[in-house]
Amino acid sequence: MIKKIFILVFISLLISCSEKQFTFEKYANYPVKFAKKKFVYPNDEFEIFLPLNWESKVEDYENNDEIILGIDAVSKPDNENFIYAISVQKMKPFSSKKDLKSEYDYLIQKIKQKDSFIIIDSGKTDFLINEAYFIHSKSNSGNYGELEMITIITKSSTENNYFYLNASASRTKELNKNMSMMLNCLKTFKQNN
Repeated sequence: MIKKIFILVFISLLISCSEKQFTFEKYANYPVKFAKKKFVYPNDEFEIFLPLNWESKVEDYENNDEIILGIDAVSKPDNENFIYAISVQKMKPFSSKKDLKSEYDYLIQKIKQKDSFIIIDSGKTDFLINEAYFIHSKSNSGNYGELEMITIITKSSTENNYFYLNASASRTKELNKNMSMMLNCLKTFKQNN
């Protein structure tokens, strides 16, 4: 009898723990409504819809050998003083093989080498119109408000470079809503060249 109770408690704990962590797919399909505004990169390289009340900034990567161009969009601090961010960066390849799968594999290895982040899920995705891979990771500090991040990698349509689309959220009670909102924005990413 005690053995059966122990097994039931263990199964209940396992189920409740797995329900707390949303997957990339669950975030992408989580219903959320919010106002958006269209952002077009100054040279018309890409466009994306961003949350209406977020501040966005075209970044200057003139002194950076890896990043070609990009933007950052940041929310206003929430009631608990946490912020959420979207970034889009066009980058030179890290992998010497110069194909999308190799670029993804390289980034996976880099994340695994860091002690501060763990990978929740990763793989190929049909999230964007173009071929893409995603990496869903989080800080392993265990602190309330720690960082959770989803990175989507896709090849540039004009040269042998890559776009990194990032959604970064604090793990708070509003995580599901905020991550879903950001993924809804990233899904609107469109290369114009």
